[in-house]
Amino acid sequence: MKKFFGSLIVLAAMALPALAQQQMSIDDQQKFDSYYSRWVQDKQNSDRDDMVSMEHHMQDLMNKYAIPADRPYEQVVSQNAPGYDNRAYDNRAYGNGWQGRLTPDDQNKFNKEYTKWQDSNAKNDRDDIAKHARNMGEIMQRNGVPPNTPFDVIASTNGYSRHSDFRQYQGRLSPDDQKRFDKVYEKFQKDRAKHDRDDIAKDEQKMNEILARYNIPRDVPYDVLASGNRGY
Repeated sequence: MKKFFGSLIVLAAMALPALAQQQMSIDDQQKFDSYYSRWVQDKQNSDRDDMVSMEHHMQDLMNKYAIPADRPYEQVVSQNAPGYDNRAYDNRAYGNGWQGRLTPDDQNKFNKEYTKWQDSNAKNDRDDIAKHARNMGEIMQRNGVPPNTPFDVIASTNGYSRHSDFRQYQGRLSPDDQKRFDKVYEKFQKDRAKHDRDDIAKDEQKMNEILARYNIPRDVPYDVLASGNRGY
C-alpha cells in the first residue's frame, strides 16, 4: 500500500507542470505556429538574426501561458502547422524517414546544391547560402519532403548524420576562446530563461564574433560548441 501511495505522489508531482501550463487561445496558437514556421525557414537559410527574432516572439507567448522556456518548440506548435513534422524533429531519427525520397536526378541536383551550400556557410556568404537553400527547398517540395527536414539528412554526399555533421566543428576554438565562448553561452542560457532580449542579442553577437574568427557557419547550434555539451 505504501508503494502504491508513493507511486501516486510521484505521478502527481510529474503532472504539476502540465497542470500549470494553460492551453493557448486559438489566436495565440496561430501566432505561435506562424512564428515557428518562419523560424524553421530561417534555420534552413542560416538567418540567425531572424531566428532570434522569431524565438523572442515564441518565448513571449510561452511565458504568457506558463510554458517552460526550455521546452522544445516542436512540443508547443500545432501538429498541422506549416513546417511541422514530428519525424523531422524526432531526437532519435532527426528526419531519417525522408531519406531516399528524391528521384535519382533530383538527388544529384540536391547533392550539388548541398555541397555549394556548405561552402557558402564556410565563407559566411549569406546571399549564396540563401540561394542554395532555396534551390534545395524547391527540390524537396516537389518530392514531398517537409521543408523543416534538415538538408544533411537528405544529402547523400556526406554519409554522416546531422549530429556528426555539426560535431566536425567541435574543438576548433583555442583554449582561451573556448573559455570565452563557454562563459558567454552560460550567460546566454540564463538570459533566455529571463527572456532578456537585449542581453540575448548581445550574447549572440559575442558568440558569433568568435565563430567568425574560426570560419564556423552561423547555423551551427551554440550548444554543440559549448564544452559542457559535447555529447550532443
